Amino acid sequence: MYSDGVPSERIGSLSKPQQLRTALLGSLKDGSFNVGDRFPSEPELISRYGVSRATVREAIIALEQEGWLRRLQGKGTFVNERPKVHRTFAVIVPYLYANESPDFRAGTDVIPILMQSIEHQARKSGVSIGLYIDNLDVATERENLLSVVEREVDAVLMIYIGGETNLDCLRRIQEAGIPLVLFDRYIEELVIDAVATDNYQGAYRATHRFLDAGMPSVAYITAPIDSTVLRDRRLGFVSAMKERGLAPKVMELRQELGEGVDRSNYDRTRELVSKLTFPTAIFSADATRLALIAQIVADLGIPRSDYALGCFDEPYLNLPDDLMLLRVLQPLREIGRKAVDLTLGRIGGDTDTAARLLLPPEILITGAPNAVLVGS
Repeated sequence: MYSDGVPSERIGSLSKPQQLRTALLGSLKDGSFNVGDRFPSEPELISRYGVSRATVREAIIALEQEGWLRRLQGKGTFVNERPKVHRTFAVIVPYLYANESPDFRAGTDVIPILMQSIEHQARKSGVSIGLYIDNLDVATERENLLSVVEREVDAVLMIYIGGETNLDCLRRIQEAGIPLVLFDRYIEELVIDAVATDNYQGAYRATHRFLDAGMPSVAYITAPIDSTVLRDRRLGFVSAMKERGLAPKVMELRQELGEGVDRSNYDRTRELVSKLTFPTAIFSADATRLALIAQIVADLGIPRSDYALGCFDEPYLNLPDDLMLLRVLQPLREIGRKAVDLTLGRIGGDTDTAARLLLPPEILITGAPNAVLVGS
């Protein structure tokens, strides 16, 4: 009927009364009680949760002040109608805008577009957004995750970068009864709602499009695999190449962030591109790398008839009209909308199995005889 026990481990800096209040609030929200039901007495709660009378009283007073319970002198404590509250969602992202280096400007509108969509959909539903930025730092992400539990937000939406390091923080959010939805990517270590692009299908279809356009081979360039996003893109490319009886050529390229790294990034990328056998298509897992690759191929004097370029997201390149450019465009605004809608559904009592919504991208080809938009 209601949660058995208060966690013995502190959630962030939550006190025992705060932990008990969270457990009792979960019971009030999940339909265990109807409006007008008599709420368990102090002795019943002390016995069930193994806490002191002072802890029970403080938790009950908090729920009364929030409007969830009402106390009638001489009769007991009863369940109120669900109070009308202003909801706040915490949104945690690794960054908003990438480094100011020219090599990193392409494709950096992904998170801003996602945020615009999330904020718009939340505003339509009367929800406020609290933004937390990790600065691509796992330790900062951990601090943000613990902070949102302490602040008792209504839900958490996030792009998770913490690998195995911060999984315990995600578990704490779930244990606190706070709806948690990942967007842009999913993880497989925990059962958590997620809304993202179908990156496997995007890379798979893009690779076939290059080959259908007459390119004899495709070279795939990616950052080191550190997320399901990059893993699925690589798998999609490899699968398509094998279907065509071609050996998949995957090349990893790490780019540095910060001031003064432009030359080293250029030299490292030029060394990699120089190893390619032309003619070939060059397919980048992201737009930032493609911007630099395009410059280097031109610097090397490769004839435009001997290569085509492609990437996920928008590289914002000014290329000759006769050079084929393929872009795999993620449905960013739809991802943001669906992430908010899924979160609101969880708050509203939707207890279905955790959802993993993978949305199909569009493939836009320019520079070919006829520009083609390939939908889902």
